[in-house]
Amino acid sequence: MNCDLPDTREQDIPLSSLIRMVLFDDDEVLSSQTLWSDYVLSNARYACHRGLDLEQVLRALRAEASLRNKRVP
Repeated sequence: MNCDLPDTREQDIPLSSLIRMVLFDDDEVLSSQTLWSDYVLSNARYACHRGLDLEQVLRALRAEASLRNKRVP
């Protein structure tokens, strides 16, 4: 999957890895720095050239993390 942003200190998990982790139901995603980075969120809509709306995916994951009371870094 080619859905990544340039390497930044805002990401502890690259976006393409984060998506794979979601597919495997890995809870680590919910407390990752990548998920909670405002920089990543604001640039996510431009990160995937395959039509995946990463901004909406990240917003849904943030909502799920809040429901599960996951710690925000």
